[in-house]
Amino acid sequence: MDSEYPFLEVQRPDGSSDLINLKDIIQQQQYKNFVTIGRSKENDIVLPDPKKKVSRKHCMLEHNIGQWWVVDEGSANGTFVQRFKKEDFLDVRSDGKLALADGDEILILGNFIEPDDYIFWHFTFRDPNQTEEVKKFQYVKSLEYSFPQEKLFRKTSRNREEIKLTPQERRLIKHMAQRNHENRNEPVMCSYEELVQAIWLEKFGHTNTEVNRLIWSIRNKIEADSGEPKFLQTVKGSGYILYVDLDGQENMGGGT
Repeated sequence: MDSEYPFLEVQRPDGSSDLINLKDIIQQQQYKNFVTIGRSKENDIVLPDPKKKVSRKHCMLEHNIGQWWVVDEGSANGTFVQRFKKEDFLDVRSDGKLALADGDEILILGNFIEPDDYIFWHFTFRDPNQTEEVKKFQYVKSLEYSFPQEKLFRKTSRNREEIKLTPQERRLIKHMAQRNHENRNEPVMCSYEELVQAIWLEKFGHTNTEVNRLIWSIRNKIEADSGEPKFLQTVKGSGYILYVDLDGQENMGGGT
């Protein structure tokens, strides 16, 4: 378990607020590395729910492999995560669990007023350990993409360090770097549709939310402040722009 525990900034549906320190809950437990949330009194965090929108056992926060996760394996109305106040909600049920980053906001439906007024419980996840981790990125001057190697590098005043990416993340970055190259090395917006095609090699069966998830994962690896990204920026509702230096273009021929 990390030396410092996360805490939750809570805003209730009625507008009142509170602070929940996960350390207080975890240290009272034995042989458990998770915190349950729901309307049943058996949960670690009980959500009073006269409207019965919250499931009895709604979701949980789990610490596993050095990472905190929000887990929802079947609540009725869903558990959602919003990052940076800019992105669409991500439904945790789609994969069952989602890794949490400092500043992520967990939303659980508390009430619904016709026709479309949704009132949520808001839990802002605060992790002191992740806050410290971002400091190692603060000296990054730029990113560089190598076409011959098909790799992304972090450049500083002293060295050039490869950023480890998953296969899907590599395809996304490669496509965005290629589009910049074709645009006379100027950053260009890549739409959700083309990113889906580049990542999964087909246009159907995948969603913008899946693209967002990959973007968030990459930002955690390259940005000093994922809430105010410098290198991988959002064009709201349309797509993303990658700001990166390009290496090895002389072997690619001219742009289109």
